[in-house]
Amino acid sequence: MRKFKTADLCDENQDKNIQVLSSKFKNFGGKKIFQGEVKTVKLNKSNWSLIDILNKSDGLGKVLVVDVQGEYYAVVGDKLSFLAEKANYEAMIINGYVRDTMETKKFNIGLLALGTCPLRSFEKTNGKIGVNLTFENVSFKENNYIYCDEDGVIVLDKKL
Repeated sequence: MRKFKTADLCDENQDKNIQVLSSKFKNFGGKKIFQGEVKTVKLNKSNWSLIDILNKSDGLGKVLVVDVQGEYYAVVGDKLSFLAEKANYEAMIINGYVRDTMETKKFNIGLLALGTCPLRSFEKTNGKIGVNLTFENVSFKENNYIYCDEDGVIVLDKKL
């Protein structure tokens, strides 16, 4: 059951520091409305660190924000969407690209990204977990809170 509308949250909380993510990000997941606490990871092309996080963490009530600096490689597809759903994540927001989108729509997670790319990086690089991220003029920090619906994504310092 839907408990919020991002437009109403913005109107009702004008005194709070509300950030709005660019409409460049499209949802390629099965869940269109979600909310959760931010968990961050910064990647360098490859998704190995992301796979590790999804296999080892409980994402209940969390939104994983992944910064790949817009590199034109897919970092999430059907396999990682499955892992995210299995780990109970609400959603993943990717500053980069995804693939297997006919399949990713079948998983009960939000999956926002800049677009699609069929190619993934095969390099094995390390990522950084729990770091502050900034892209599209929005700052993401661990324990920030995200609300998302059809109108967009808003980011706040804490849960409303």
